[in-house]
Amino acid sequence: MEYSDIFIPVAEHLQVSGAAKLSERWGSRIKYGVKGLDWAWLGDFRVALVGLRKHGAPNSFVALREELYALFAHEKSLPIIDLGDVEVAPAGAGDASGEKVTCALHKLVAAGIFPVVFGENMPGASNVYDAIKSHRKDVTATFILPSASLGNAQEPLSGSNVLAHFMTDYGRELETLNVLAYQSYLTSPADMQSLGNRYCELLRLGVVRENIMHAEPLLRDADVLCAGINAVRQCDAPAAVDPSPNGLYAEEMCQLLRLAAFSDKLKACYLGNFSLANDSQRQTAKLVAQLIWHVADGLACRVNDNPTEPKTCRRLQIEMGGKDQQLVFYQSKITDRWWMAVPADKSSTIHIIPCERNDYEKALRLEIPDRWLWFYKKFVR
Repeated sequence: MEYSDIFIPVAEHLQVSGAAKLSERWGSRIKYGVKGLDWAWLGDFRVALVGLRKHGAPNSFVALREELYALFAHEKSLPIIDLGDVEVAPAGAGDASGEKVTCALHKLVAAGIFPVVFGENMPGASNVYDAIKSHRKDVTATFILPSASLGNAQEPLSGSNVLAHFMTDYGRELETLNVLAYQSYLTSPADMQSLGNRYCELLRLGVVRENIMHAEPLLRDADVLCAGINAVRQCDAPAAVDPSPNGLYAEEMCQLLRLAAFSDKLKACYLGNFSLANDSQRQTAKLVAQLIWHVADGLACRVNDNPTEPKTCRRLQIEMGGKDQQLVFYQSKITDRWWMAVPADKSSTIHIIPCERNDYEKALRLEIPDRWLWFYKKFVR
């Protein structure tokens, strides 16, 4: 499929706007997709912006791009291209727009380019996931959502049942699904139990609020990140779809996305559940622009601290008291991030799992960390 058959380029007036002319702003640093662009040319870029615009609807991403292009670009930044938008039909409408999106994202990932995709609803998350799973097996998808309820997978994909649609792929390409910042009073207890029984990790809003670094291991383990803007409280994101008075603070969402992008494992992210047509003061457009900025900043600051590489990480072994009973941890010499080795019971496979320093400190007290036990049970089930 040709590039020009997929993308609607960014409007010319945005490319030559005041923000695009200022040398220190994003608008002057990024490049823009044009008709006739050859896919091979994209190899010069590391990050690509892609909007998913509703078919036949006004272009609501103009305000978002104006706010994004006006942000300051730092010296440590990556080559970025704004490819423009893909027109998509509602889920279940039966057209091929979803295939266009997946095809484009597949080509980007194959070229080593990180897609930052944004759309008004959550079905676009499925296209991002489909593009990633075509390149690797055992995908981990991490969501930032106000609810961990599954919904009905028999209904067309929407914000209320996106988790159920993803879970239909569980045990095949999808190895793990995690949900961060969910609110208990918005989440079905039965769905929480169902996800827990399948060893999906759920991190409540209060836990994230208590210490945002509790979320870091789950973000570090993600291949795909899907963030609903309605996970942010309404006063910080008034144009979120189905907003709530409670949720993450805007700066907390920015921190979470930067932590996720800082991980070498993450291959793409999706931002959805916002409607800028209702964003009278542009507060939500400003927030989404700043979220994209933080993703790009996290990508630019990656350090590639591979836990099994002695040059970047220390291997720490703790004797737990019995014969052949050791716990092995890895500590980054660069970032002080931690991993632990978890064996599979009936094979020689060793899984290297992101963890926190307190897991290591607990093992020093000869206590098996809860996270280690949780993953051991998952791998031997």
